[in-house]
Amino acid sequence: FVYMSGRDGWYFDSKNTFCISLETAVDRRERMQSRFDWFGMDVSFCRAATPDECHENFIGYLSPRQRACTQSHINVWRHILENEIPYALILEDDAMFDLRWREKMNDLWEELRGREWDAVFLNASEPVSPLNKWVRAEEQFLCGAYVVSLAGVRNIFYIMRTLFENVVYMSDWTTSRLQEIGRCWTYFPWLVIQEGRESLIGSGFEMDHMKVVRCLGEVGYDISGNYR
Repeated sequence: FVYMSGRDGWYFDSKNTFCISLETAVDRRERMQSRFDWFGMDVSFCRAATPDECHENFIGYLSPRQRACTQSHINVWRHILENEIPYALILEDDAMFDLRWREKMNDLWEELRGREWDAVFLNASEPVSPLNKWVRAEEQFLCGAYVVSLAGVRNIFYIMRTLFENVVYMSDWTTSRLQEIGRCWTYFPWLVIQEGRESLIGSGFEMDHMKVVRCLGEVGYDISGNYR
């Protein structure tokens, strides 16, 4: 879909919008496709890695599911790098969108005009303040929905080579270290929340759905009325 021109604002289509989903998760893809159709989004589904397809030098304490989740994100990062995609929206297959997420993203484009940036987190592990304003992301640990720039991907792989000494940690821990550069952004109320159903590819630091409900309720943001 296009809601602003590529030169003057965000431009997302199937070449730079990726939804990670297990091949067997047919019901999840159907629900996601329904959302994409409702928002007029053109999205490429990316097959999530399975535990037996994980070939990175993972830190030893990760579970098979955590390794597979991280491998799935790394596969997308490599695709972005190899194809020199300027920026991409990466989603897991349990994302629910704020009904005004496009409008709020447009506000950020104006804020980032002419500035270098690494990533934009549409969901995050903790609320931020002030409300309804884009702020620097710090110590946020979710990878359910984020936009990453080509520069951000290059920095991710640099962090993996140097800070991590070629040992691979969880994807959400890796992106949290990317935030230390100071060029990542997030927003609250979150532009994307996760459905709250059992995660098939989710990270080891999954946000408890009741926490989502509580945090949004504390600021008067009703899930049923504001997300699809």
